[in-house]
Amino acid sequence: MRHTNRTVIIAGVVLAIVAGGIYVTLTGLPYKRSQIASEVREYLVHTRAYPAADIQEIRGVYSLKSGDYEAEVRYKDEPDQNYTYAKVNGVFRLVGVSSMYGKHIDETFY
Repeated sequence: MRHTNRTVIIAGVVLAIVAGGIYVTLTGLPYKRSQIASEVREYLVHTRAYPAADIQEIRGVYSLKSGDYEAEVRYKDEPDQNYTYAKVNGVFRLVGVSSMYGKHIDETFY
């Protein structure tokens, strides 16, 4: 009986470690997602001169496809549009939009 309990505990710990590893692999590290969101907010407010009040939400995400961290931005005047910013060669660029008719598409979009 005692041997069975130990096996169940060890199996539970191993399962939790594997599940945690899979989660981090698929979603990225939480502090890096937060860091990219903060950097993009600073870029938009200071470099692109957007008023902070115009930004509804900035969410850091991990792109499993590219292996990079990106930030999805929503503006208050376009709450249904997503703008995706990423750091390319050390400079932030607009790398994705949910609609080609958005108001916030800039010259960095390619």
